[in-house]
Amino acid sequence: PTPDSGLELDGILTMKAEVAAFTHDMEEISGLCEQWGLKLPLRSHKRLFGGYSGSNYRVEAADGSVAVLKICHGYDRAEVEAQARIMAHLRAGGFDGACLALPLSHGLISKLATALGLGGGERFVALARDGSPACLLTFVEGVAADKVIRTKHVPCEKVLWAVGEGLGRMHSVLCPPGAGLRSILDGGGCDLRKHVSDVYGDSVSSCAAIAGHDFLPFYWAQREKLRADLAADGLPQGPLHGDPFLDNVLVDASTGELRGFVDFEDVCVGPLIFDVACCAAAACFRAGDNAFDVRRLRALLGGYDAVRQLTAKEAEQLVGFMQIALLCNCAWRFKNFNVDHRELSDCRDAHRELQQRIEDLDEGSFTAGAIEDTLDNIRRARSEGKVMRSFTSATGSSADAELLHGRRWVHIAAAAAALFTTGLLVMHAPLRRG
Repeated sequence: PTPDSGLELDGILTMKAEVAAFTHDMEEISGLCEQWGLKLPLRSHKRLFGGYSGSNYRVEAADGSVAVLKICHGYDRAEVEAQARIMAHLRAGGFDGACLALPLSHGLISKLATALGLGGGERFVALARDGSPACLLTFVEGVAADKVIRTKHVPCEKVLWAVGEGLGRMHSVLCPPGAGLRSILDGGGCDLRKHVSDVYGDSVSSCAAIAGHDFLPFYWAQREKLRADLAADGLPQGPLHGDPFLDNVLVDASTGELRGFVDFEDVCVGPLIFDVACCAAAACFRAGDNAFDVRRLRALLGGYDAVRQLTAKEAEQLVGFMQIALLCNCAWRFKNFNVDHRELSDCRDAHRELQQRIEDLDEGSFTAGAIEDTLDNIRRARSEGKVMRSFTSATGSSADAELLHGRRWVHIAAAAAALFTTGLLVMHAPLRRG
């Protein structure tokens, strides 16, 4: 799981620096690239920084073709093969809005399977000198969406509309049963499996250093809710990015248009609403004041709805799955800085930002109500044949745009006006959350 956009934790940066300490020389990089059939000698190779799950190199072959060599740290070969197979499935399904894995160009098993016309023969992973699995990915040029939003060169809502559209296109790729692709309960998806099982719970329970910490009762209560929400029937399944935080999405810095999703370590097959919820939970709370911004949600869901419509069951489960995605990341932060890396004492409370978001989404809260209203308005707009097709119509003065204004805000304004006109508005009455 990745940190929240806009939040630069010293501990996260320290971990990225540790990954950056891995170095690979030209001979090793060339030898790896040759296994995917890249034409040698390489014209150039350049280290790409930003992630902390692998060492990434932009490589340009002798014929001018460009790709990304990713040498993964902390994963075994089987895990990376499982990730790559889903990426290849997306590519075969016509989805090009991502940095996707390419198959090795040789290998006896692959060649034999191909010659016999058998499926599943492709292999994607080679091994670096130290045994780390490596894969070759298509190259996507762009800037991280969270960075573009922070610069304010492109309206935030325009970026999120594009992200929503891209997520909708990814989710439109079918994954038939029996495809042999890893499930969210096997891996990926912000390590959700560790909370469905007792892996995470056992690891924190056995640490004496955090005995009695106030996060633990919060976690146990939320874990039971997580398990109940995951047991919901009728949720459409499909390919998930698994960790669609905005620093894992590249966009055009000048237009906000989607260039591609990157960092597919958490890719898996599972409830499509997980990705939508994870992206909303990451993108729609503002960094700084941690306030929920309904305009961001309207843009993200508007873009998604223009490509793929949420089912009634998915809409019903959106808030619950936002809490699930937040809990996975919140729990990761807590364990990482309170158990695994206690030396990073300044980061001990990094989880509290996400814990507050989970609490703000509790049933009956103001934020949960605003999300429900946004979903209602999108459904109503669609039923009236006023489905928005672009970000321009979403932000213009048309009736379509007005339909995406939450009813809760209208009700608040109307109630305030009524109280004022009847002389019942008390200026100094204490504010309450609706």
